[in-house]
This record gives sequence, structure tokens and C-alpha cells, in this order.
Amino acid sequence: MIDLNNIWNQIGNALIVINYESLDELKKYREAIKDVGLNVHECFILAVVSNKREKKMLMEQRSVAFIAPGEVHFYRRMKNEQVRELLRRRFDLIVTIGDVSKKIVKLANRLNHKISVEINCTNFTQDVNLTTDATSPSHLINFAKQTLEKIK
Repeated sequence: MIDLNNIWNQIGNALIVINYESLDELKKYREAIKDVGLNVHECFILAVVSNKREKKMLMEQRSVAFIAPGEVHFYRRMKNEQVRELLRRRFDLIVTIGDVSKKIVKLANRLNHKISVEINCTNFTQDVNLTTDATSPSHLINFAKQTLEKIK
């Protein structure tokens, strides 16, 4: 029996904020998004790279925006067009995985969203904070789903 009152069943789109590791890792996150029943075309991944040079070397990916912490300026216009587009959107869920730059966390918190979840973070700035020993994208996303299914 499906419980329509839990938070997970109210999620239609999501933003996943991660530290960029590799293109294979991004593919695994996209697969994990599909596996939990979310529409991968309605979900985005904000991948944090170490610097602008690394960002320039990466090819543009569908539903993925790359950002370097040095690009975030709260008093100037964001030059990163992909991220500017994300800032205009509304997300039901924002999931931050791992310790991401504080600038990026603040930027994500500015987005219009219903609920935010941190997994394996030490900042504790989101609505729900989770910790797990697993590191695979499928486990992390599924762990967030299972937790949100329990919250009404």
C-alpha cells in the first residue's frame, strides 16, 4: 500500500549537489535517480569542481551543471549560465552529498525548495541530516528515499 502522506511521494524533481569525481560517477548518480523512481529529466546534478580550469576541461552534460567555488559571488551576477538557469528553477528536494564548499551550500539553500537533505556532511545546515558508511551513489540516493518515506 502506497502512503501518499509521506514526503517522498510528494517529490517530483530534485537537485543533487556533489563533489565531482569522474564522469562515471555522474552516470552512477543518474542511474540512482532513475532507480528510486524519479524522472531523470526533471532532476539535476550540481557537480562541484576544484577550479575553473577543471570546469573548462569538462564537456557539457545533460542535467548536470559544473561549478567551481570561486565562481560564487553573492554581490555580482553569476557568469555560469548553467548555474544561473538552475537558480531560476524550483526543486522539491535538494540532496547534498559529502562536504561541499560552504559557498555552494549557501547557493543551494537560496533555491526555492520543499525540503533539503544532507548525507555524510559535517555542516548540518539542511532540514534532514543523514550519515551512512556507504559511498555508492545508488545506496546514498536510496538511503535518502527510504528515510523520506518514513517522514510524514
